[in-house]
Amino acid sequence: MEISRSLMDLFFGYNGRVGDVKGTKEGIAEFEQRAKTASTPEERARYAQAAKQLRTEILPQMQKEMEQLGKQLGLSSGDIGKVIKKDAEDLPELALKQQKSGVLSAITSYEKGSYYYNKT
Repeated sequence: MEISRSLMDLFFGYNGRVGDVKGTKEGIAEFEQRAKTASTPEERARYAQAAKQLRTEILPQMQKEMEQLGKQLGLSSGDIGKVIKKDAEDLPELALKQQKSGVLSAITSYEKGSYYYNKT
């Protein structure tokens, strides 16, 4: 069975969101550092405001989407936030497995809009 397009969207969407969350956290740290070292009060305020907006408005939404996608893939809460690979042997609860031929397939059938769970 070849993997459905919607499940692949979950796989790549999740990994994309993990990268987005990591990049946003790095951006917040960079803006906070610049807010401390900027040469003018206006620049310090602008960088501080940017860091605050990223931390309070953007990052929580990204994390929420990442967690939702991770749950739909069957990841445990301890694994959410880690990049997953299609040949991940260390994630027994992952909804995807790579066959020897290289084709990704679902462990059990996936129903769009519902959370994956291991039926075995």
